[in-house]
Amino acid sequence: MFRPRVAPVAAVVAALVFQMMLLAPASAQEYPTRQIEIVVGFAPGGGADVAARLISGYASKKWGKPVTVVNQPGASGMTATRQVINARPDGHTLFLDVHAVSSMLFASQSDVPYRMEDKTPIALVTFDPVIYTVKADSPWKTLKEVAEAAKANPKSFRYGLGGVAAVAAFSVSQFLHAAGVPVPETNKVVFAGGAPALAALAGGHVDFAGQQWSEAAPLILGKKIRALAVVHPTRLPTFPDVPTAKEAGFPELNVVGWQGLSGPPKLPANVVAKWSALLEAASKDPEFLQQAEKVYKVIVHKGPEAFWQFQQEELKKYLPMATQIGIRK
Repeated sequence: MFRPRVAPVAAVVAALVFQMMLLAPASAQEYPTRQIEIVVGFAPGGGADVAARLISGYASKKWGKPVTVVNQPGASGMTATRQVINARPDGHTLFLDVHAVSSMLFASQSDVPYRMEDKTPIALVTFDPVIYTVKADSPWKTLKEVAEAAKANPKSFRYGLGGVAAVAAFSVSQFLHAAGVPVPETNKVVFAGGAPALAALAGGHVDFAGQQWSEAAPLILGKKIRALAVVHPTRLPTFPDVPTAKEAGFPELNVVGWQGLSGPPKLPANVVAKWSALLEAASKDPEFLQQAEKVYKVIVHKGPEAFWQFQQEELKKYLPMATQIGIRK
């Protein structure tokens, strides 16, 4: 009489399930399995885009998998951030996290369409220090001379900003407050980005600016504008003759641009760990450091927890500043 061989079939199925269980951790370690996209919420060529391409180039080389940069400008970087927050959390869609979509944004606006907690921090990668600049033929030779001139005649003091809630707005306002200048009486000119603000400075349409190193460096090297001080613990290698803000007499200045890598919520721990380890290795790689210096970036490394804590500290720093300079919405 025929009897179905249930036991052997069940045994085979059980064996297959057991093998899959054994293979699952190994598969998780095989990340990445396909192309990775780093979404940037700003146009190509800017400071954020440059940082993303540094990261993507290094990762592609080390992992042998394509890591591409996708520019999705719009709503001051919020469009791209929301896109990645809603992406599948498999590690193949990440975004370049920057001050403009994180600490400064949340300090400036109360109606941001996402929360800081809606992302998975991976690592802080670069700093983009603020440099205070004047026109090349300006009579002001030091930051203190700028402060004295602004205090003496605030209504005629014209300064350019690359945005209402951008690095420039915080950096220049912090400097003017530290110098005792009545900020509401000064002549603020807002431009659609750091590049046009610096072009206006070079053309003599404004008298002063405080933009990021990566934006200002080409004009400084071209002798179109002149650097007076940099907000950084040490002098920058590109401009060894430019004093730090502390050396220039303003140790309290601490506004900085930064770029890091984050992903959607619930990003797997192994993905976060693999990226963080890669970026830590990059921060010690002489070739990577040399590439970063050529595009005016200071390489740093903070892992996931330290990066998150850094953003919280930045938010606490900028909240009262945003209220003080009148940009909190």
